[in-house]
Amino acid sequence: MILVVLPAYNEADALPPLLSRLKKASLGHLQSALSVIVVDDGSTDATADAARSTDGLAVKVIVHPKNRGLSEAIRTGLLAAVEQARDDDVIVTMDADDTQGPGLISRMTMLIEEGNDVVVASRYAPGGRVLGVPGGRRLLSRGASALFRLVYPVTGVRDYTCGYRAYRAGLLRQAFARWGRDFVSEPGFSCMVDILLKLDRLGAVITEAPLILRYDRKPGKSKMDVRRTVLQTLKLLGRHRFGRVD
Repeated sequence: MILVVLPAYNEADALPPLLSRLKKASLGHLQSALSVIVVDDGSTDATADAARSTDGLAVKVIVHPKNRGLSEAIRTGLLAAVEQARDDDVIVTMDADDTQGPGLISRMTMLIEEGNDVVVASRYAPGGRVLGVPGGRRLLSRGASALFRLVYPVTGVRDYTCGYRAYRAGLLRQAFARWGRDFVSEPGFSCMVDILLKLDRLGAVITEAPLILRYDRKPGKSKMDVRRTVLQTLKLLGRHRFGRVD
């Protein structure tokens, strides 16, 4: 079984086309049952209603009454998925803004079946592309990726921050058993880096699949402050690098 976790904040416009693509993928090339967990993180629009309106796709909606941030939305979704999954199932996290194509899930799942524990959808892997993002921001992101790899190299990883990933469910269960709720604890988008580094500490086999990031399909502005995320991530990498993380 494949469980897809979608943390969502004010994504009422983006969710219907994304869920439609997920439905198409589940009925097409995916050779496994697919279900979706949407975590509505205190949205002020009709995000929850949009998530519930998709026919032909198993969608569970969890609502945070107030906005708690990406870290808590990811934690809520992963805990719900781990509770539902068997160890050999695959748990996928994606952004809910329709910039990441569900067609990649089949390749990521295959890489899990081939022996990997984590597969990162990577903008920087050969074949990866970014569409619709200004050149300055692309340059900053690439520079940050090179710096991250220098400070704390993780074998097989170029893209530390992308939230589109596939995990072996048993590995996530092991991580929650070790760290509890602190497995997902860093604020903002840097939580994705913290998850990656903690799984690396567990000896996970990690690889990448090339991602075509379609920001030209995004209905609204990005919620990520790139410079702030880079600074938070560098501090986090330093703590991991110099042994200040259990």
